[in-house]
Amino acid sequence: MSSDEEVLLRFSIKESLYKAMHPLICQYVGFQEAEVQPQADGTVLVRLDLKSGAHKRFGRVTAHWRKLPDLDFFLTSASVRLKDNNSEDEKATQ
Repeated sequence: MSSDEEVLLRFSIKESLYKAMHPLICQYVGFQEAEVQPQADGTVLVRLDLKSGAHKRFGRVTAHWRKLPDLDFFLTSASVRLKDNNSEDEKATQ
């Protein structure tokens, strides 16, 4: 993967994360508050350090990617789950 493609991929993954987080926390998330490391198997290591501390309310954060070779595009997705203090069920957005 070229360095330009890697920048595009990381940007797309972060956008997916922001769109998954926003309905849950309804706040701005800066570009430096999320670190993503795409893995060869299509998973992503995600580290969040939101200035507000809102990430401490998250139970699980996942992201995935793949390159669509015929179209030369990246497809990314993210899921963020909130911890639920009343039960083991979690609220989710995708």
